[in-house]
Amino acid sequence: MPCRAVPSPPLSGLVIRIDTPGLTAAFFAASEGAEVTVLERTREVGKKILISGGARCNVLPMEVDIQRDFFTESSPSALRAVFSSWSLEGCKQWLEEDMGLQLATEADSFKYFPASNSSREVRDRMLAACQRLGVRVQCKAPVTGVSRDAEAAGWRLRLEDGSEHCSASIVMATGGLSFPKMGTDGTGHRIVQRLGHSIHPVYPALTPLKGSHPADGQLAGLSLYSAEISCLPAAGEGKKNKKKGQRAHRSAFLFTHRGYSGPSVLDLSHSITMALERGTAVPVLQANWLGDSREAWQERIDTGAGASSVSSMLRKHGLPQRLSEALCAELGLQDRRLAELRKTERLQLLEKLTEYPLAFDGHEGYAKAEVTGGGVRLSEVDCGTMESRLLPGVFLCGEILDVFGRIGGFNFYWAWVSGRLAGIHVARGGR
Repeated sequence: MPCRAVPSPPLSGLVIRIDTPGLTAAFFAASEGAEVTVLERTREVGKKILISGGARCNVLPMEVDIQRDFFTESSPSALRAVFSSWSLEGCKQWLEEDMGLQLATEADSFKYFPASNSSREVRDRMLAACQRLGVRVQCKAPVTGVSRDAEAAGWRLRLEDGSEHCSASIVMATGGLSFPKMGTDGTGHRIVQRLGHSIHPVYPALTPLKGSHPADGQLAGLSLYSAEISCLPAAGEGKKNKKKGQRAHRSAFLFTHRGYSGPSVLDLSHSITMALERGTAVPVLQANWLGDSREAWQERIDTGAGASSVSSMLRKHGLPQRLSEALCAELGLQDRRLAELRKTERLQLLEKLTEYPLAFDGHEGYAKAEVTGGGVRLSEVDCGTMESRLLPGVFLCGEILDVFGRIGGFNFYWAWVSGRLAGIHVARGGR
């Protein structure tokens, strides 16, 4: 199709790849009076929204601590600057009033869900809100290249079918590489790199880990709900780089057929995957299976009935049978009585219960990663508008940037906030 220049003064914008941040940007740009055309590479908009939260779509967390809940290799102050533009309460109010969503709380996990428990309702209401404002959506329109259009004083976008679009300004909400079946393949990162942006190398984040189970057994399907999982610097790294350990904020843990998953593992897996992907020192992941202190277990061992076996004592205090048997097998304590334990065996048992090193040899990659780590450095973006400092008229939001949150609605919050800023300011010409 012919490339048409945007009239001056430009109140038009193109949003590339429409998902959570893209829909948000389109809505706010149109709200500010812009003529908005959305180019979606797949046949359906918002596909990643549809699968989020087990198709329930946890749209927001109930509380936020930016330093604790988000990860970036860029400046923390730049991250705070973006979030300062829209409060959690303001975002919630927008979802309820402008999108018409009735939200319900899940108090035990501190999340907001749509009362319908339907991610499709979230996507459909957002799309309908955009269309009421006149947003045009073009599906099956993958963008393959972006270049400056000197004649139109804007940007020229080439599509896979050979057609072109021109616009004074564009919003790139292309996502990362996670869930490639949803149409995310890193195109946005490649485009902005060709245009001069530098990025922190990308890697799968919030993804399950591969590794052997205790005693090389098969514990797949076994869940623990009060586990404490910690990530410690690799040997020597903590002292050398003044790195501190991290503890998962969630306690649910799952043995999978190929390793480990659950919110507690996903909370920390980015530290492992980043090191594995970049070939740097790999941190240590360890588990306190029930979250009980070493002293509590010491007392249980000391006061256990003389005739009680180690395995039965572990089960009595809540350790699942398959795991207790695996730990005993690993220590060679099958059918051993508590009274028969030597001092060294007691110490080894305490370590296995409270500081068990999880063995891992890989991860599940982008296919199962909730988000993509790395991305465009925040120093290369005006964090008050989301406009590129290198490419005037190009606005970036969502997963293409070097930011992601932990499990629990935090990545939705990032998408809403960054998409809103980009949408408002693409309509205002960057002002």
